[in-house]
Amino acid sequence: MQEVSHLGDRACGALILALVSMGCASNRGGTEGNTATGGSKYVPPPPPGTGGSASFIPRDAGAIGGAAGASTAPLATPWPPSADYTNVTDVTYGAYALGPDISTGSVPVNPLKTCVGLLYGVVRDFKMGSQTGGHPDFETAPDSTNQGGVKGIVASTLGSDGKPMYANPTDPLAGITSQDTFNQWYNNTQDINMSYVVALKLTTSNGLSTFSASIKNGGGLADSSFFPLDGAGFGNEGQNHNFSFTTEFHTAFTYKGGETFTFVGDDDVWVFINNQLVIDMGGRHGQLTGSVQLDTLGLTVGTNYDLAVFQAERHTSQSNFRIDTTLAFTNCGQIIIT
Repeated sequence: MQEVSHLGDRACGALILALVSMGCASNRGGTEGNTATGGSKYVPPPPPGTGGSASFIPRDAGAIGGAAGASTAPLATPWPPSADYTNVTDVTYGAYALGPDISTGSVPVNPLKTCVGLLYGVVRDFKMGSQTGGHPDFETAPDSTNQGGVKGIVASTLGSDGKPMYANPTDPLAGITSQDTFNQWYNNTQDINMSYVVALKLTTSNGLSTFSASIKNGGGLADSSFFPLDGAGFGNEGQNHNFSFTTEFHTAFTYKGGETFTFVGDDDVWVFINNQLVIDMGGRHGQLTGSVQLDTLGLTVGTNYDLAVFQAERHTSQSNFRIDTTLAFTNCGQIIIT
């Protein structure tokens, strides 16, 4: 069964949500029914009271107005989202926090009336492959940094369930045991992973929205790291941080022309726009940079498209996660649980 929780759903109005530059785009034809017009389609949430999905943001509860020059001030968003969030950590740009355990597939309702500046996703913890009963794909993969990562681990099109499809790579540096073990990365699997909501708080300056928990930020800025699961899930397993996890973010945006999206980090990173793979940095590797100019993708101005970001932290020593974008998002995240 697939569960989709839409963390925004018409609460945006015209605010700075998730990675939004200058404001959240209009939802019309976009987030209604968990489908962005012109983008990939997800299974709609079941009717209320049926035990299906729960929205983090109540319908029509956000501020109303335009982007630049809006006459209505956006509602202030509390941080962290609620007292239930732990591991609240300020980073070089923005902050992150660990939300509720959703391993059973039940996503609780968030009482916030707005999600200005926030992006919600899922982080899944795994036991290190070097530990008894650990996952064989984590902490065991060879280093692919010198060749710039491994391309072709996943198919060029996102699966109908909103997840990346394993492409049976032949490069041994991929470090993945099988299709079955890979399918566990972004799907709740009893006794194999533990899943939590994760919230990112972004900063926006001069039209660029950024979340940076990484090294090498430039400008004399301090390094930071991305460890949302410290002390949670299967624990730190004798390390100073909890490594061996994956992150997954789904949102949508209105294409205006001229936008960019950049991810800097490690290890595996795959970014899909309109169901198509646009950044491919698979494999265990040090911090790498992938970027896409959306004008090269054949998109239609004024149309809404889906964006999905998948990342895996598969080796101890560092965890870097940075996003820079000028996209205008129509919601602050969808949680897809299968």
